[in-house]
Amino acid sequence: MKSMESILKDKHFQLLAFLITSARGCVDEPKLYGPLRLLDAASRLIDIMEDEGKSNDEILKLKELIEENIDVLMYDEEEFIRLLDELAKQLAKIIKNQKT
Repeated sequence: MKSMESILKDKHFQLLAFLITSARGCVDEPKLYGPLRLLDAASRLIDIMEDEGKSNDEILKLKELIEENIDVLMYDEEEFIRLLDELAKQLAKIIKNQKT
């Protein structure tokens, strides 16, 4: 088993901790903070995938789209929802491209 110090530096563990604390935060936060936290987690997961050689240009473009627009929720909820729709559309394209 890894030492506690190495576990705290492990990106998988860091994502786990983020997800658990985010779940708790969602109880008291505004409704759209849940999707915001999930996008943050998606971006962190893409970082892990990239470190492990499990990403590609299409996946990295998703991360770029997230990072460029994640703060839109703070000033435009409708635009944030459009961002979520666009990310889902791009993800569907990635899935479809893998099947052909």
